[in-house]
Amino acid sequence: MTLAQQIQTLQGRGLMIADTNKAEQALDAISYFRLADYWYHLEADHHTHQFLPNSHFEEVLACYFFDKDLKALLFNCQIENHQALCPNLWSVLVYGFNESRKSKAFPD
Repeated sequence: MTLAQQIQTLQGRGLMIADTNKAEQALDAISYFRLADYWYHLEADHHTHQFLPNSHFEEVLACYFFDKDLKALLFNCQIENHQALCPNLWSVLVYGFNESRKSKAFPD
């Protein structure tokens, strides 16, 4: 399907699109099927893919970018926690490993 056909399909199913140029750019950059995850909750019927009344493409994009930003934030937090915890965790593991090996290497 072309971008214009994708927009026609979405509009035909009841999704309101205020700016078709912006919608084309988003569909081109993100893809129809990737965005489908973000309009799923706006569908009144998941078999026919008809949208609930007053469903807007801009809401779909807002959900997509919120999710993208949230994932980036969580990833950055994970990296910071890893950098803070890893040296300490590594020290504990090495110490514990060495202690366990001492008792096995030199039995009484």
